[in-house]
Amino acid sequence: MWPWEHALFAYVFYSLYLRGRYRSRPDDWPVVALVFASMVPDLVDKPLAWQFGVFESGHAAAHSVFVAVPASILIIAVGKRYQREQIGIAFAIGHLLHLVGDVLPVSLSREMVYLAPVLWPVAPNRVIIDRGSFTDGVRTLLSEYVAQLLTLDVTAVIALQIGSVIIGVVLWILDGRPGLVLVKITVWRTIGCKRAD
Repeated sequence: MWPWEHALFAYVFYSLYLRGRYRSRPDDWPVVALVFASMVPDLVDKPLAWQFGVFESGHAAAHSVFVAVPASILIIAVGKRYQREQIGIAFAIGHLLHLVGDVLPVSLSREMVYLAPVLWPVAPNRVIIDRGSFTDGVRTLLSEYVAQLLTLDVTAVIALQIGSVIIGVVLWILDGRPGLVLVKITVWRTIGCKRAD
């Protein structure tokens, strides 16, 4: 999944969780935490693998259930301690659903449950693809993704990805576009600081 797909995939489940459990909609700060956390595994592992060669693959420590589950429990506990439990829960959901979002497509394409991407360091060795630098890797994967979309062959994986985007955007709009105000404020402050320099 691409970053926007991970974010919207996580948003769908988070919004439905809040609607089901609390009969409420997501607030701004938890949504920002959710979106950021839904991208953390790729922001950590892929540069460390592709750019710096720390890991053999872009699915390593930050993608591992052996790291993500304890980290999520810790983040929820810290959030609870500082009366920011919803932010902690949102962060945990975002991070954990990133892992689900990586397992689902590969499992659908293989037609079997395939957990190796989230079992670092105990997963069996997989074929390692040298993607060059981080930007080369992103460029290659994006080209492959666009080429696949242009074939108009709607596989289960493409349906999952496009469905996550459509349902996520619709839910986000229905929820009042939470998090957008914070992003706008941050952008305006950044622009204002640069103009002042």
